[in-house]
Amino acid sequence: MKIRRKTIMMTSILIMVLIWGFIIFTNVSSAMEGLDLFIFTLIILIAVIALIQALKTDKDEKAGLPADDELSTRIKYKSGYYAFLVSMYMWLFIFLFNDKFPDNETMLGGGILLSALISFIAKYAVTHKFNE
Repeated sequence: MKIRRKTIMMTSILIMVLIWGFIIFTNVSSAMEGLDLFIFTLIILIAVIALIQALKTDKDEKAGLPADDELSTRIKYKSGYYAFLVSMYMWLFIFLFNDKFPDNETMLGGGILLSALISFIAKYAVTHKFNE
């Protein structure tokens, strides 16, 4: 039985929203502000981007397009290379300014989320400007 990517993405988003709802309910006394609000917004943004990509991939598969070819593989490698380079500099700045973060968990979580966002941005940039 083939489980569609759209179903998996929707289930993942629902689980993520339920977890965040539980966290917010248990910490009603501390309102989300500052860095927590930024991280929450970043999580929602990454989830929306992943959902849009999954829907586009499903649409392409229904149209009969191949899932991977030489060009898409080269785009993945090139965007991964750029995302890795930018992420290294991002982690450097995170560790230089680690006193600005309230705790290590927030620093690590924010860095991982920013790395994911950088990956999406690099793939978008490489896809639209591949041969320039």
